[in-house]
Amino acid sequence: MTQLSCEKAGELMAGAWMSELDEVSAAALQHHLDACGECAADMVALSRMWEKMGCLPASEPGPVLKARWERTLDSLMNEGRSWRIPWWQSVWPANPAWQMAIATLCLVAGLAAGALLERGRGERDEVARLREEVASTKEMVVLSLLQQQSAVERLRGVDYSSRMPSMEPQVIKALVQAVNGDSNVNVRLAAIDALGRSASDTRVRDSMQDALTRQESPMVQAALIDYLVDARDRNALGAMRELIGRADLNPTVRERAAYAVRQLGQ
Repeated sequence: MTQLSCEKAGELMAGAWMSELDEVSAAALQHHLDACGECAADMVALSRMWEKMGCLPASEPGPVLKARWERTLDSLMNEGRSWRIPWWQSVWPANPAWQMAIATLCLVAGLAAGALLERGRGERDEVARLREEVASTKEMVVLSLLQQQSAVERLRGVDYSSRMPSMEPQVIKALVQAVNGDSNVNVRLAAIDALGRSASDTRVRDSMQDALTRQESPMVQAALIDYLVDARDRNALGAMRELIGRADLNPTVRERAAYAVRQLGQ
């Protein structure tokens, strides 16, 4: 069996986590994990949250809830004695045995309701924590893919980032770095598109302005112009005019930048 490098194993981990590996790749990855403790630890970190999904702890009612219910019941009983003509006097049984039975039934019902409420609260907290772990794991996958040598893997990383419910600062930073320095034009274009969700962030818009003045690809220049226009970033006018002043600028991009200046200047 072909020995995998740690770098190649890192590329396959994301596929294994997403159940996308064929049998040969999965076997090669497992063989590497058996021999490499560091990669095995990374794989455990990726899959840890799934192992916890089936063992959510069940919350049990505590003594505080029981004491609170008993105080409430005693308070209601004491208030009932001070009423001049209680409305429930005609239906409340005079037999102490029946009174105790009804009180016990109310107590049991109250404890059951409290247990359900506490269990629901505990499960909501656990679900919220698991969601945070899922988001953290997805972030780790995205960051790992964006650092791969393969442009295809980096594109997968950008695509995964666009599926995240919200972008964490580290993911945004990695996408901005991809726009500024990735060697593949398609990765840069995809990163610009993914950062559209963060157009309200002033720091992201400033980074897009800086990237505009350094980019050489006409397609990337055009995509950055559209990004800044869609964000209605009037602070980008300086970068637009600087770009228009370049003698070697593509005529189509120059026309697009001039239109953008008119749009932002209104």
